[in-house]
Amino acid sequence: MSFFIRIEFHVYLHRGSNNVQVATSEGNSQGISPAKFCQQIMAEAERLKESLSPSTSDNYLTAIRSFQRFLDDKVPLGSLDSCVMKSFERWLRDNHLCLNTISCYMRSLRSLTSKVFHKELNDIFDEVYTGRAKTEKRAVQKAEIYKIQGAKVKSGSFLALVRDLFLFSFYALGMPFVDMAFLRKEQIADGHIVYYRHKTGQRICIQIEPCMQEIISRYRAEGTDYVFPLLTATDPDKAYRQYQRKLNQYNRELKHLAKLSGISKNLTSYVARHSWASAAYGDNVDLSVISKALGHTNPQNTLIYLQQIDDERIQKANRYLLENMKEFGRMNE
Repeated sequence: MSFFIRIEFHVYLHRGSNNVQVATSEGNSQGISPAKFCQQIMAEAERLKESLSPSTSDNYLTAIRSFQRFLDDKVPLGSLDSCVMKSFERWLRDNHLCLNTISCYMRSLRSLTSKVFHKELNDIFDEVYTGRAKTEKRAVQKAEIYKIQGAKVKSGSFLALVRDLFLFSFYALGMPFVDMAFLRKEQIADGHIVYYRHKTGQRICIQIEPCMQEIISRYRAEGTDYVFPLLTATDPDKAYRQYQRKLNQYNRELKHLAKLSGISKNLTSYVARHSWASAAYGDNVDLSVISKALGHTNPQNTLIYLQQIDDERIQKANRYLLENMKEFGRMNE
């Protein structure tokens, strides 16, 4: 009786480094290189672009671009397998992406892989995270918004732009950073901003209030189609890469702004959005109104943005309901 044992060695070279990682697997190679895999799923994502929702298409393309940057950085040799995907996951963690973002990338790649290769490559995602981690509440209170408004920043500095963008996001119904970055002058008319969310494709109409107009006017410039000085490229791919770099820079500077404002909470690009939703909810704005303002396709998604509903608020709601029932009973006696 004969036994055959096959051990494959996968070598990952890091550009700009002398480090070499060696990983082994038990023969789960599928005979396709990571670069070829990336090329084929990109072609599929482009083919599906017109038939998908903007958010799904954006998730697909973002995940592929991230995987391509990983390949450019680490140069994995040999065939694509679960070791390569596990290495990609570690690379994402090293670049400080949160678990839910990593999961979104992996689920997007897995979906495209299933469409292109059917069941042939299903197992390459067996060892990576594809779940949904509970997100922490990220809102700041109104008092902290006032602190940010009063922060002393140097006029004309990038930090001043960061402060203005954070406040503009809060003023403009929690406008996401991506939509501020791509906001064009042509989307402003008759005292309103009308745009379609990059993530969901939902139409948003915002009446421009004086606090918003002040910020818009501060950055008005000739020779550009964009409202804010974040992007210069008109080519979609180049503009998207610029956006990603600016987003990283924006989040770094928000930490500086938080310290300068005397805020202990971590400020990120999402905090202004969550804060507007929580403030609106605290002022008894209806959930359906908040959901539409945020551009959510499902009101249940809005609940993620809101502060925990405390017991006192529930008790007040029940008291109001019961008092109304008593009044109704007296009127019908």
